[in-house]
Amino acid sequence: MNRNSNTLKGLFTLLAVALIATSGCRENTLISSKVSPANDTVGVHATTLSCITHTYYDNDVLTSVNIGGLDINQAVGNVTDSFFGNMTGSTFFNIIPQSYINGIDTGMYVDSLFLTLPYSGFRYGDTLSTDLTQTYQVFYIGDTLGYSTYYYPFSDKPLEIPVSDPVTINLAHLKDSVYVNGRYYHPGLHIKLNKTAILSKLHNALKTSFSASDKNASFVSAFKGLCVRPADTRTFTKAMPYFRLNGTGAYSEAGIMMHYHNYSGVKDSFEFYHAQAACSHFNAITKSYGRFPVANFFNSTQANDSLIGLANQPGASIDVKVYGIATDIPKDVVINKATLQISLISNLNSASFFVPDQVFPVGIGNGTYPAGIDAGKEYAVEDRKPLTSLSPYGVLDGKSHTITYGNTNITTYTIGLPREVIASIAAKNDTLHLHIHGTQIYYGAYRMIAAGGNYSDSRYKTKLIVVHSSLKN
Repeated sequence: MNRNSNTLKGLFTLLAVALIATSGCRENTLISSKVSPANDTVGVHATTLSCITHTYYDNDVLTSVNIGGLDINQAVGNVTDSFFGNMTGSTFFNIIPQSYINGIDTGMYVDSLFLTLPYSGFRYGDTLSTDLTQTYQVFYIGDTLGYSTYYYPFSDKPLEIPVSDPVTINLAHLKDSVYVNGRYYHPGLHIKLNKTAILSKLHNALKTSFSASDKNASFVSAFKGLCVRPADTRTFTKAMPYFRLNGTGAYSEAGIMMHYHNYSGVKDSFEFYHAQAACSHFNAITKSYGRFPVANFFNSTQANDSLIGLANQPGASIDVKVYGIATDIPKDVVINKATLQISLISNLNSASFFVPDQVFPVGIGNGTYPAGIDAGKEYAVEDRKPLTSLSPYGVLDGKSHTITYGNTNITTYTIGLPREVIASIAAKNDTLHLHIHGTQIYYGAYRMIAAGGNYSDSRYKTKLIVVHSSLKN
């Protein structure tokens, strides 16, 4: 796939997430996708269009995007899901000092150094068990991170040396506050570092950057960064914790806390922290699924699948083609609403590995539609515009709703696409090609199994319902 296209896709979704996190206003300019599509008004009719659906693996998501005001959450650990497979996450990040001093002078007697990695408060998977553990280890990175470089789940950096011993923690205790010198601080990992392995590197980076014109750039070039990862990538547990890199003070931001005393015995601390304005980061994530049921989704050779799956990237995404846009919808009608419906198969989903709150569509160009978009390149659907506003979600939606058929309640994700359908009809384009993804706040989390375009029960199958009214009186 086109790398620039994938970058735009990541930015589309992250912008949506950022807007949702900072605004509560919605405005409906067309009929919301949450409204029932039933024909309950004289002169109003609904046309149901069939869909061709497949599941594909998508890992072209940016894990290095830095948006002010949005938490930088990182998956760090190993988790196994009996259907969707194994997932391993590691975080790579830079740090800078709280102030620039000419090295660690002889008056600073360093007692200890600790890696701090704040807990986000989110654990994906089994949140009820109190005995789940994960073993972590901290490494020094052997190569620099580029601040303007795009990093993806498959990105990697060489690890030079371990700077801590493996430390096993109880995942249920991640929510407990860190107690240091008589005070409670933000909960998270608090791993003791090897002074011999790390102190000289910090000292040399401080001396190098002290007189530099760009001190931050000089420091991150000299001290290349840290990686926190599972100590053993072959051992999996039932939950994945997420940690936050950015914060507002000691222990609420990722970094190194150096404890020292002076010649008089007075104790103090000095922080090296992850600063968004100066430091790079990325979340390396791998998923292995060859021996798990989801592999059947990826490897399906069916013309139209009956079951489809979705997880936050990297992971399963849904490919949808909708036919009959220009030919099956009556001519000379007003499009009131167009809703793509993707319905869950409840008994196939998990109580622990919960379904996403919202899904997001992007279009795939066919070389003719939309004009100026190359074949195979992703684009923002018309209903997502303007990209800088939250108001399109009043129609676009993407959240799950309950649709009742007789005595059957079906959980259905509804995606409103009236403007995209109108634009397609105007261009005489008969087929819409879409990719459906999850959110990017928590990489790799959430998952769902839904009915595809070939599901046996028409109430569940993925479909586009277009509600329209006649122009005639």
